[in-house]
Amino acid sequence: MRRVPWLALGSVLAGLGIWVSARLAPLAGLLPGCAFKQFTGYACATCGLTRCTLALGRGDWRGAFHWHPVAAGLALLLPVAVLWDLRRAWRGEAYPGLPESRWARLAAWALVLGTWALQAVRGI
Repeated sequence: MRRVPWLALGSVLAGLGIWVSARLAPLAGLLPGCAFKQFTGYACATCGLTRCTLALGRGDWRGAFHWHPVAAGLALLLPVAVLWDLRRAWRGEAYPGLPESRWARLAAWALVLGTWALQAVRGI
C-alpha cells in the first residue's frame, strides 16, 4: 500500500501560501481585523498570524518572530518535517499515533495558552 506524505504536501501548500501572501501584501489592509479582539479588546492566541505570514513572505524572519513566535518557529521546522514525512512515505511506514501522555497534552495546552498570554500582554 502506498503511503501519502500528507505532512510534506501540507508543507508545500503552506509554502505556496506564504509565497502568495508576499504578492498580495498590498491588499492586506482590506482584511478584517480579529473578531475576538474587536469584541473583547484582548488579543487572541492567533493574533499576529496574518502579519507573521506576510513577514515570512517578505523573508523578514525577525518581523515574523515578533508577530507570532510559535508560527515562525513552526515555519523553521517545516523542512525537517518534510524530510521526515517523505522518508516515512518512501519506506511505507504509517504515521505514529498521537501521544496518549497527559504531559504531552498539557505541554500543547501550555504552548497555546502561553502564546495567547504573550500576545495579550504585548497588545498585538
